[in-house]
Amino acid sequence: MLDNFTLAKFAKWSGFLGVWTIILGVLQALTIVGIPAAIIMIILGVKLLGAKSAANQLAVSPEGDAPMHINKLIGDLKTYFQINGVLIIIGLVLLVLILIAFIVAIIAMGGQIPEFNFEFGA
Repeated sequence: MLDNFTLAKFAKWSGFLGVWTIILGVLQALTIVGIPAAIIMIILGVKLLGAKSAANQLAVSPEGDAPMHINKLIGDLKTYFQINGVLIIIGLVLLVLILIAFIVAIIAMGGQIPEFNFEFGA
C-alpha cells in the first residue's frame, strides 16, 4: 500500500494547489467576464482539497477503512483531471477555429497581411 510519507507529501501539495486555485478563482470572480472560469477554478480547488482530506484520512485510517478513502481520493482526482481535460480540448478546438478564421481572413484580403505601424508621440 502507499506509505505515509508519500501520502503526506501528496496531501501537502494538493492542499497548497487547492487553496491557491480557490483564491485565484475568487479573484477572477471579481470580474464579471471571469465568473464562468472562476466557478470552474473553485470547483477544481475544492476537488484538490477533497483529495488532500482523503489522503490524510488514508494515512491514519486502519486497513479496513482504506478502500473507502482510496475511492474518495481517486474520485476527486478523476473529476479534477476530467475537468482539466475538457478545458484543454475546448481550448484546442477554439485554437483551431481561430486559425481557420485567420486563414480565411487573409485569403479574403487577397493574401495581404496588414501592417500595423503605430507611431506614438508624433
